[in-house]
Amino acid sequence: MDPILQKFKQIFLEEASGLLDQLEKDLLDLEISPDNQELIESAFRAMHTIKGVSGMYGFDFVGEFTHTMENVYQAIRDKTLRFDKEIFDVTFLSIDHIRKLLTDESLSVPENQTNQKVILGTIETILAKVNQGNANIPAFLNQPSNSNIQVPYSWHILIRANEQIYFRGISITNLFQDLASLGQYEITRLDHLSNNEIDTWSIILYSNAKENDIREVFMFIEDDCTITRLTPANLFEEANQSSASIDEPSILDYIESQEKGTKEDGTPVNGTSPEKTIRSKSKADTDKKVGKRISVDSEKLDHLMYLVSELITLNSQFTLTTSDSKYEKILPYTERLDNLSKQFRNNALDIRLVPLSESILRFKRLIRDLSQQLNKDVELVTEGIDTEVDKGTIDQLSDPLMHIIRNCIDHGIETPDQRIKKGKSGTGILKITASNSGNIVIIRVEDDGSGIDLEKIRKKAIEKGIIKTTDNPSKQELLDIIFLPGFSTAQSLTEVSGRGVGMDVVRRKITELRGEVYVESEFGVGTSFTLKLQQSIAIIDTLLFKVENTFFTVAVSDINICMQIPLEEIEKRKHTRTISFENQLIPFVDVRTCFELGGHYGEMPKAIIIKTNDRQMALLTDVIIGGHQAVLKPLGSLFRNQKCIGAASQLGDGKLAFMIDTNELFFKIEDRVN
Repeated sequence: MDPILQKFKQIFLEEASGLLDQLEKDLLDLEISPDNQELIESAFRAMHTIKGVSGMYGFDFVGEFTHTMENVYQAIRDKTLRFDKEIFDVTFLSIDHIRKLLTDESLSVPENQTNQKVILGTIETILAKVNQGNANIPAFLNQPSNSNIQVPYSWHILIRANEQIYFRGISITNLFQDLASLGQYEITRLDHLSNNEIDTWSIILYSNAKENDIREVFMFIEDDCTITRLTPANLFEEANQSSASIDEPSILDYIESQEKGTKEDGTPVNGTSPEKTIRSKSKADTDKKVGKRISVDSEKLDHLMYLVSELITLNSQFTLTTSDSKYEKILPYTERLDNLSKQFRNNALDIRLVPLSESILRFKRLIRDLSQQLNKDVELVTEGIDTEVDKGTIDQLSDPLMHIIRNCIDHGIETPDQRIKKGKSGTGILKITASNSGNIVIIRVEDDGSGIDLEKIRKKAIEKGIIKTTDNPSKQELLDIIFLPGFSTAQSLTEVSGRGVGMDVVRRKITELRGEVYVESEFGVGTSFTLKLQQSIAIIDTLLFKVENTFFTVAVSDINICMQIPLEEIEKRKHTRTISFENQLIPFVDVRTCFELGGHYGEMPKAIIIKTNDRQMALLTDVIIGGHQAVLKPLGSLFRNQKCIGAASQLGDGKLAFMIDTNELFFKIEDRVN
């Protein structure tokens, strides 16, 4: 295949995948609000766009299949068909099938051939209801919408064509030609709204076509055009009668007055001239349209992050080298370099990190399908999913999170009848929360189901020879058994679980990501899985401090205040390991003892007060050095057993500063108290 065509084909595949994701999201929302016309239109547009573009790159089977499915949603738009469970189910099946067709463009896989026939047969059955008149639909639903009025009207279409339109293989000329079948039209290029990046076209159309028919001509560039119905009058005839051309600024003024509102004499309500207002609005719209997301190869992002980390390290070395007073003249330049490197860092991180919410969509679909399959009612609750995670990490998180969710729904959450008998709500809750600390991301998945039966695990472990009958494992040791390969307590094999695979995959995948997974459960109450992950590279603002000859850092965002504490006070409360702070006692961590560094504190040790999630503690240290822009990288296997160290950063002189995992320290304090 021609390299240029191959590039366009890859762009189509990425765009089609995004459209299918959007369609899936719209469907999940439509199940809750089936009469939401905006969602219906969005779903239809996604199908229509896939249908229209797929044929350009040889995906004829995708185009034909989507066209048939599109007919169902056209009937829903025309209010001759209503949503029901069958339509939702077949649309979700269609989404899955189209994804397969994108990798089987010639429909050569037997399974895909069979699925295509089955799904198309179901769609034909649904469409037969429309052909039969669909007598069950109330009369008011068969009334045409105002957007489909077929009285002749003059329309105005404003197109802002940016380079992305041409990259997608869309010809503006072909769109203009399609207008010929709709009526009389005139095209004008608006030079005052065009530039090197944007071509702005104004079109006047007089037609008796439906609004939907006009919009379908511009379906592929709908985000880059504005369609406005003007008047029943034929503007071309009026122009001919007055021997004048159509006044473009007047039309733009008219559109603006309709959108903004005017007084009866035509004076704008806000006192701003229509011409000035429409031009500012067009500029704002143009800026908004240009700021779209683009796809970038992950290897390029990895290399960008490497360059950023090298720049930060070099800047640190440069700052250290020029700290002597004899370099006072270049101090302003070093400060500027430091400021620019921080901006570069923030921008690069914004590109490399994506919110966890982008992955939640696929789990919503999974929860829906499993709930129906197992006859359970499950509600998804999320918290903190705007937490940003490295793109590479998110891609590898899908499998372990999928297995955990399947486990929670299948093994944990009970059926509605069982829950009601236990005094619970008939609908089970599956909650996903996320947070981060430094370069550590914590994701928690919990359910309010039946919990894990430890005695059942113990018996199964004995049966499999994992433990002996004389062994007396702790609760945590029993819970950890579920992560062993081939271990399952399911009584029978199902499509969901019971095949001896699942949780071992979770632990293996999380370990490959340099992370850890913990499970907690209370029988009859529920179960939670906690994933603790390290970002591949994190660049954050930290506080650098020193104990003996070892350097440490903590995230600035975790610090409440720094202070000095008399050694006498620490010695007095050494047995409780607490200090007085703001009229309360908070625990302290002796960093020297915690990491076995030796030596002794002076008469006035420094204390860094850490505060996260309403919890506070103090870190005792020798010297607080100051702010440090840290390039944090994961530690090797040598430090795997050192739970309280999350990563390390190289200082300007080549020494290492270890990032303290404050969350792990809080866990240790809680264990100490308990």
